[in-house]
Amino acid sequence: MDLSGLSPVIIRAWLPKDALPQASDEADEAARKPLETLLELIPERLRQSGPFAKIKALTAVIADNHAKLAAGEVTEEDCDRKAEEDLAPALAAYDELATAMCKSPHATAGWVNALIAYNTAGVTTIVPGGALNAVDCFGANSNPLAATSKALAVFVAHVALEKTECTVVPRYMPNVFSGKSAAEGAAEWVDMQCALLGVEMLDHVIMCWWDDAVEGVVECIKALKATEKVGKVSLGGKAGSASLIAAHAAGETPASVSLPALAALTAHGAVLVAACKPLGVPVVASDVLLGGLVSSAYLGRPAPNRAGLAGTAAFQSLGCILETAGGWERFQGLLGALSATGRGVETAMVQVFIDAGMHAEVDADLTGPPPFTLGGGGG
Repeated sequence: MDLSGLSPVIIRAWLPKDALPQASDEADEAARKPLETLLELIPERLRQSGPFAKIKALTAVIADNHAKLAAGEVTEEDCDRKAEEDLAPALAAYDELATAMCKSPHATAGWVNALIAYNTAGVTTIVPGGALNAVDCFGANSNPLAATSKALAVFVAHVALEKTECTVVPRYMPNVFSGKSAAEGAAEWVDMQCALLGVEMLDHVIMCWWDDAVEGVVECIKALKATEKVGKVSLGGKAGSASLIAAHAAGETPASVSLPALAALTAHGAVLVAACKPLGVPVVASDVLLGGLVSSAYLGRPAPNRAGLAGTAAFQSLGCILETAGGWERFQGLLGALSATGRGVETAMVQVFIDAGMHAEVDADLTGPPPFTLGGGGG
């Protein structure tokens, strides 16, 4: 049984650098929003929101109760009035959401629209990405980390009004090569993340361990949990079967273990998958869409210039593809096979890992809605 609490598909969010520009006077914010946003985007988001769905359901129940009363099927005393009692709070929640969407300087930002679209599609777990990949290995107190956490805190606060379900899973990346105990900075990092995200505790943390041969995984997990502000801890980075087995033997079995998608279905990945299975530890295949390269847009096209992808989710993935035997030509064969399924290249790729019993982590630059659908449908 999967007790990780992770959604089947996880998004590693690459937020724009200006995700939280300086807020203007809220009183003037509605007037500054484009007309298209006010007349189309906001009404559409409201129609897809949790409060709207609840109002619709309660209204249907109330109408049904009135019909039964009119038909004499129930008496006034026997009629269930709970739906009527719940309607007022639901209407208030809807009004609060509508006001926030009109006045908040961030509620209708492009990256928020994209995250809401992922949430609507069932992707309710967010892992910070982007600049964190480059800085966290060598120090957690970085401006990119703070900016990302603050932005996601804004989103989590908003999604509580609009969708109600969303979990941010930050990544703790201790420097295992410093010669110091990797557990030393755990408490400070947890406090900082709680402050930035505006929460009292972190429900889930991914601890990225960068060398499976280096000891200290158990001590690091214990240090995170000793803060009493961390719930579940998963293993990521380059943590392998040695780290998993050590953690399990110490009674600190991770909530999940991740490995790169390029390795997940190979003989190398099979070793870790086999180690996870008897322990009931879910496997997360990371970067399933290879930073956006797994796309019909690249089918039948030459390899992009890697230098032009610097700073994007695709940069490292393209390097891995080009350095693998067969390179870009072999990758074209994969895209062709995925396209032949008729489900859409991205959807088919995500489904490969879901069907293999794994969680699929997708890197996204948040410039639009998810390029895939869950359940194997067309995309």
